[in-house]
Amino acid sequence: MPLIEFPPATVTEVVQSPYVRRILQRGRMVGNFAGIQVLVQFVGFLSGILIVRVLDQRQYAYFTIANTMQGTLNLLADIGISVGLVSIGGRVWQDRSRFSELISTAFYLRRRLAVIGIIAVTPILYLLLAKNGARPAYCIFLVSVVLAGLAIHLDVGVLGVIPRLRSDISLIQWIDFIGVVLRLALLVVLAFVFLNAGAALTVSTVVIFIQYLLLRRYSAGIIDFGARQNSDDRTAMLGFIRSQAANAIFYCVQGQITVFLISFFAHQTSSVAEVGALGRLAMIFTILTNLLTNIFVPAFARCQDPRRMRSLYLEIVGGVTCFCILIISAAAIFPGEFLFILGNKYAHLHRELLLMVGASVLAALSGTFWSLNASKAWITGSWLYIPLTLIMQIALIPVTDFSSVTSVLVFNLLSGVPNLLLNLALSWRGFRSWRPATA
Repeated sequence: MPLIEFPPATVTEVVQSPYVRRILQRGRMVGNFAGIQVLVQFVGFLSGILIVRVLDQRQYAYFTIANTMQGTLNLLADIGISVGLVSIGGRVWQDRSRFSELISTAFYLRRRLAVIGIIAVTPILYLLLAKNGARPAYCIFLVSVVLAGLAIHLDVGVLGVIPRLRSDISLIQWIDFIGVVLRLALLVVLAFVFLNAGAALTVSTVVIFIQYLLLRRYSAGIIDFGARQNSDDRTAMLGFIRSQAANAIFYCVQGQITVFLISFFAHQTSSVAEVGALGRLAMIFTILTNLLTNIFVPAFARCQDPRRMRSLYLEIVGGVTCFCILIISAAAIFPGEFLFILGNKYAHLHRELLLMVGASVLAALSGTFWSLNASKAWITGSWLYIPLTLIMQIALIPVTDFSSVTSVLVFNLLSGVPNLLLNLALSWRGFRSWRPATA
């Protein structure tokens, strides 16, 4: 059979077509970001593993509890704020005055939410630390460090949206790189001098403060920090807060439910440390989260062309799914190699490893759908997450031993299924009803 000959211009025309050029450009951007991000996350991963290996299980349990509760406080201070920043910012980021008003409004609301979160969560944090053997003075110190870190995170969470919407990827990478290298350097020094849960948390607070200073210096050339609040933005964000409050609070609890349950019901502090150590392996998904946060979700938020938006959505979801399949397959085939990283204290957790990775995969997929939905404000009806999850958990209670790490991890894994299915449904409905927005 004779070979089919194509005109010489065919290949050139294909390569120069707008669609192919867009794919190649996106591929280069993702490749450059991912390459540096792998380095950043590797250094960050080394810091996490250093803490796991150096701290004894009691100190690591304290670190896990404090770190988990700080994450909870950050989430409570962000109810609806990020949704408003990305969805509104995706339309107004090119208007300095308008963008400045949006940022000022977000600062105001986030700080008010933080006060409520502190009042609600601080007693629980103290109780969990005390229940697991921390002395009162040490509890107070750990709580103080957590709150200091939260105060800085409040502004970083808002300012971090600015370079993402502007696609200033190099700045994001530079700030991340400085942070992880400084954290690892400080931890290495302390490992030879004195390192416990309090010292590790203090290092994290110092690092986030330096990152805040860098972000503020950058942002000063883009927005006006003295800008007044925008009443329309405040109304829109308060609407997001009201619609998302119950859902977000419930999500805070669900996101940390493994640590909560083990902290309350386990008979040994080592169980908390085991859950925390396994959670360190889930840091591999941080690369994926950063790609979504810094590249894909802002691009999806800015996109106003229906056909391109569908294509972009499928590309993002397909890439995340492939990555998740790769990770869970590796954990199933090479559990010993994964656990070797954590050290001898955790080498026996083969089954628990697969359960933790499975839950992380489920959370990564759900988080991807949620981030894409939130960037377009496709979140009406997300409150169904609460009753659907509760129905699942009530059904699991009779067969769950909450003092067992394995049993609690199974409970955590299955609890995430309703959230994944609901976000899929919200995406489907969002595409059907979406219309291009105007600034």
